[in-house]
Amino acid sequence: MKKSFILYLFLFPILHSFSQIDSTDKEVNLHEVVIVDSKFEGLRSNAAQQTFVLAAKDLERLNAQKTGEALMTSGAAFVQMSQQGGGSVVLRGFEASRVLMVVDGVRMNNILYRAGHLQNIITVDNNILDRIEVLYGPSSTVYGSDALGGVVHMRTKNPTLSGDKKFLTTGSGMFRYGSVNNELTGHLDISLGGKKFASLTSATFSRFGDLRMGNYVTNETAGLWTRDYYQARTNVFDSLGRVTGQKDTAVLNKANNVQAGSGYYQYDILQKFLFQQSENISHLVNVQFSNSSNVPRYDRLAVTSASTLLKDAEWYYGPQQRLLAIYDFNWKNAGPLDLVSVGLNYQNVLESRNNRGFGKTFRTERTEKVNIVGFHADFRKKIKNHTLNFGLEGQFNMLKSSGLDRNINVDTTRANSSRYPDGKNSMNYIALYLTHNWVVSPKVILNSGIRYNLITMNSTLTPASQTFYPLPYSELKNLHNAVSGNLGMVALPGKGFRIAALFSTGFRAPNVDDMSKIFDPSPGTVVVPNSQLKPEYTVNGELTLEKTFAEHYRLSATGFYTYFINAITTDKATYKGQDTLTYNGSLSKVVMLVNKNKAFIAGATATAEADVTDWLSLMASFTYTYGRILTDTTPYPLDHIAPIYGRAGFRAKYKWVRGEFFSVFNGKKAVKEYNMLGEDNFTQGTGTDLPGWFTLNARIGFQPTKYFGFDLGCDNLMDLRYRHFASGISAPGRNFFVTARVKW
Repeated sequence: MKKSFILYLFLFPILHSFSQIDSTDKEVNLHEVVIVDSKFEGLRSNAAQQTFVLAAKDLERLNAQKTGEALMTSGAAFVQMSQQGGGSVVLRGFEASRVLMVVDGVRMNNILYRAGHLQNIITVDNNILDRIEVLYGPSSTVYGSDALGGVVHMRTKNPTLSGDKKFLTTGSGMFRYGSVNNELTGHLDISLGGKKFASLTSATFSRFGDLRMGNYVTNETAGLWTRDYYQARTNVFDSLGRVTGQKDTAVLNKANNVQAGSGYYQYDILQKFLFQQSENISHLVNVQFSNSSNVPRYDRLAVTSASTLLKDAEWYYGPQQRLLAIYDFNWKNAGPLDLVSVGLNYQNVLESRNNRGFGKTFRTERTEKVNIVGFHADFRKKIKNHTLNFGLEGQFNMLKSSGLDRNINVDTTRANSSRYPDGKNSMNYIALYLTHNWVVSPKVILNSGIRYNLITMNSTLTPASQTFYPLPYSELKNLHNAVSGNLGMVALPGKGFRIAALFSTGFRAPNVDDMSKIFDPSPGTVVVPNSQLKPEYTVNGELTLEKTFAEHYRLSATGFYTYFINAITTDKATYKGQDTLTYNGSLSKVVMLVNKNKAFIAGATATAEADVTDWLSLMASFTYTYGRILTDTTPYPLDHIAPIYGRAGFRAKYKWVRGEFFSVFNGKKAVKEYNMLGEDNFTQGTGTDLPGWFTLNARIGFQPTKYFGFDLGCDNLMDLRYRHFASGISAPGRNFFVTARVKW
């Protein structure tokens, strides 16, 4: 059956339902969503910036295994994956270090967030999130460096005070099984609250087995991406049958649609203490810890070799550890100020990359330890129709990078190069900001803001590191000043009609990862340092039109254009006068990150929502982006530009039963749209155009009592084999899942 015919069968009932709607009988109210367009909460209707919010109930309904998957399934973002334990968020054609990740007001982006693909979002447990706020486009006025494509702000739940009761105990638990990777996830959170003191404890454990890809293939994907062999250590025997050691063996994978070597597990713990000192003053302590097993880098493990069948025997990220500790002080009606929020935070991040060639004795281990100290002081003052938000914040990053080779047979080590300079590495941010919201009239709201940023970076190389890659310098220093701002207007010209226009600027200061690392983004390519990198700046304009009809149906469309100044991108380069370099035993072409003078991204997003009856809702969305690097001759594609993507479906709820049926889709990525020098991973696709795809997904939930409920569902009903653009692992095949939940 042709895909187009299947899509027609899926869309026909939705389109037919729209044609039968009689808006005169409906009594549905589309409430405004509370979001954050400053450091404090505000109404979505007053913000000119395009936003999207996933509330806790939405995350529960989506039943996603991981946070990145929830963003992708919701249609809020495109997500790239190089391994099952990953999820690199793309907003408006920006990815990784150009998208700012924030947890409970603390920026996750640090000194080594790279411009390629990131998996750090797996360290945020979606089971304890109160909501995810997605802010699209430059957000540097409020959030500083890195917020070029936007901000993904993940807010965890808070403890609950008892109110009028002497003591209050609330909590929830969840257990889920998923068939596509034999997922087992268990979660429990308990809140204990008195009138002034409350505690919230949360723990989640997830185990993900090897991921199975879809079996249904098209002409374009037939025979692709199968996992024909995987590595195993087998015993070596002497002539008398005694075990004398072990060797790497390429084992035939009898189920070659199972991506062997992609499984991992992780656990997440959260502890919060809330002290309500008075009606207006509160103190909150927030401690989070996330840890995983080794996370296999599947795209590297699947690389084949003509002589040994497999190129690598081992390639994995070491345990992904993130410790976050926050203290927040909040004071309402603080003298002349309406709100005061002051906080301190500390992060400890541990990452490592470990790889060993097939049949090789030594495993290369490169480890990064990051310590981060931060603070913020934010204030709000309302004067009639004006709201002023202003503050000061800083973050201080310290990195220790090391490298060695380990003999896996006798557990001895020898020196090897580190991924980053092996001396002292630091990067510091200090900023002042001011934002202004002016309700000119009930029909006109103005937003404006300005931010001053000071960023310093320092890296040193020890004499030992120079023996591996002799560089023309032993220290890198940078000091950058940057000013960013925004000016927006919201107009409400008529009933249900909203117009928002925004002009904003953003910046990203190059970090240690940009300026001083040597690494291979894909086999056959190596990136070398560039000590002359400068910050990249963006100038952005966007226009949003929204219309609500009869309080039942809402249409929204946003168009945007972002222009780069000194855009950082990958280009051909030389190392010691040569355009190739032997790295990790492979002859690789040399590239480096450079500042390009001209580049742009343009695109549009559109959404449609309809509450057809009290129990039936329809929705659809799509996002399109287009990016080019401009040269004196022919423009060529900017990397990280996802093909058109979106979501369409319907939800129904009747008494204690709810259901949802939806499609997630991606358009084709033509070969001419790939950036062959950047992070688009052309070799991980089909070898020609990456075909478009869509999946059909269904869920049904039962809530017979307020204390207990369970969900059944199936994702990728057609068991389609496909890959997300730039991804090195195939997407999940048909996945049946069951989830049981308790609440009290």
